[in-house]
Amino acid sequence: MPILGFFSRAPRAIWAGLVLLALVPGPVSGNLFAAGPASGRQPASRPPSTVKLGGIGYIDARAQFAQLGYKAAYRPDSGVLTLRSGASEVVFTVGSREARLNGLRLFLGEPAQAHKGAPYVATIDLERFILPILRPSRVSRKPIRTIVIDAVHGGNDSGTRNQARKLNEKTFTLDVAKRLQTLLAGGPWQVRMTRTDDRFIELSDRAEFANNAKADLFISIHFNAVAAGSDVRGTETYVLTPQFQRSTSSAKSGPEDKVAYPGNRHDARSAVLGYHMHRQLLAKLKSEDRGYKRARFAVLRLVDSPGVLVEAGYLSNDGEAAKIANAGYRGDIAEALFAAVQAYDASLGAPPTKP
Repeated sequence: MPILGFFSRAPRAIWAGLVLLALVPGPVSGNLFAAGPASGRQPASRPPSTVKLGGIGYIDARAQFAQLGYKAAYRPDSGVLTLRSGASEVVFTVGSREARLNGLRLFLGEPAQAHKGAPYVATIDLERFILPILRPSRVSRKPIRTIVIDAVHGGNDSGTRNQARKLNEKTFTLDVAKRLQTLLAGGPWQVRMTRTDDRFIELSDRAEFANNAKADLFISIHFNAVAAGSDVRGTETYVLTPQFQRSTSSAKSGPEDKVAYPGNRHDARSAVLGYHMHRQLLAKLKSEDRGYKRARFAVLRLVDSPGVLVEAGYLSNDGEAAKIANAGYRGDIAEALFAAVQAYDASLGAPPTKP
């Protein structure tokens, strides 16, 4: 899909600047692709060039961001491209799938590439991930009526564990979900829970529950773990991998990348939702940034709404497990998720239409 395809379906929103001033600093243009200031050696009037690199569509990043009002600094020796607009900053590194957006660590589907001395970024990464976050005003707004909170595991499925401390993921996901439910209940939304007690629910049933509830947002709460004794800790946030892209954990492309799932209908909104979730969790918890990532987890594939899966911490890390076992810390997690919903609603929500 050409880079303009994502925006061609969006309405001409007259309120574009209001949301961006509150959420993502930087100048806002009435026309996303109107000529902006020159960036590096690329004149603003020159349209971004697109090429196929390794069979994948790429676009000239400097020229593209120049039309958004960003100024570029590119160092060919290190391959680092820094793009700034006001207080907003995006950093790509040639040869790497890791990027930085306003200080947050995020993972691209494909690495940035150098082509004829210029830095290029995969078109889908821009269209389905980066640009919706930077310009949410160009994503069609939709009223948020129903939010489904998914407390994972339950019953005979304890989830991840810290055996030494006798801590189970299922206990803490339900606790955080209930805390978030209480916070959201004070807002204008209907809040539904995939489980409210210690019972096991199949992954497909969780997505079916959300779809039957006509969810406008789906939030799946998790705690991570690796081998006992590992020092790995921190927070990860996941949204569904776009069609025709690799998931973050995939070293190479596979047949599964060509499949379109129900959740892919909401890639742009999910990108914005995941950004706010990751940003708020890191700000509130002061945890290590493990990255904003993409995956084809079952609940994200099957749910027909914007969806996010958060790994709020590592139970396998004794220090982090001790924090998670603290009720106040779990309250902080819930407050961060609540703040993220508010930020998302401010950027992409809309007043409900009258029947």
